[in-house]
Amino acid sequence: LLLGNSVNLRASVTGPVASDGDGPASQAGQTCCQETAAIVGILQGSKGDAGQKGEPGDDGRGLPGKMGPRGLVGPTGETGVKGQKGDIGPRGQRGARGVKGQFGLQGRTGIAGEPGLIGPIGPQGDTGPKGSVGQTGQTGVKGQKGEPGEAPDDSNQRVAFTVVRTSNSDTSTSVDTRLPFQATETLLPGTSFDLETGTFTCGVPGTYVFMFSVLKLSSSSNLYVYLRKNGDVVVSGYSDDSSHWEQVSGSAVVVLQRGDTMYLTMYGRAYSDSNHLTSFSGFLLYPE
Repeated sequence: LLLGNSVNLRASVTGPVASDGDGPASQAGQTCCQETAAIVGILQGSKGDAGQKGEPGDDGRGLPGKMGPRGLVGPTGETGVKGQKGDIGPRGQRGARGVKGQFGLQGRTGIAGEPGLIGPIGPQGDTGPKGSVGQTGQTGVKGQKGEPGEAPDDSNQRVAFTVVRTSNSDTSTSVDTRLPFQATETLLPGTSFDLETGTFTCGVPGTYVFMFSVLKLSSSSNLYVYLRKNGDVVVSGYSDDSSHWEQVSGSAVVVLQRGDTMYLTMYGRAYSDSNHLTSFSGFLLYPE
């Protein structure tokens, strides 16, 4: 065993052995001694060659065991003590500027406040120094009396006009609308008449005769025509027959002074054509 060899010791006993004399007991004793001597001889023999290294055995670790079933949920623990307040964190970056909002609705008008109290009267200012009296100027020399002027001689003056409309019609929605004219049939020298405004201006004082005739269309509902002196109505004409063509006419004798004006105004629609269906005439009957 010490040398690493395996020795099998075998003894055979076939039956009971007697212990007296030189019989079987003695034979058994001899046999035992012979086997013992053999063992000693074996132990004293030369050392044999080392045997081959055996394969390594298992590390002794068993396979991992299976996970056991999940345990039951334990009871809820007691509420912990509230911790201390943490420090204030660092300031965040400034956000982007928001979109401009829409204008709000206009607020209600506020109630007017009571008038304020009248402030105190300020102190009277100092009186300024009195100015010195200026010197009296010299009286101017009286001029000589001028010679009497000569009054214009209007006794031989002749004033007359006849003006007409040659085409188109005029419509007015105001009684103050002047009726213009487009051509003169008669205009004596010294007679002042403005066709664009339809106005005669008196240059020779005296007594005058004026006449007018204006055509109303059958489709027109009405027509008013006014002869005016300096804006005041002297005479007028009127028609409201919408089924016929009608001439609205009038005449008057008027005393005029130098610078007085005579003209026609209308309300409605006046018509004319190349036959001169609308006209206005005036002449000096006798001078002043």
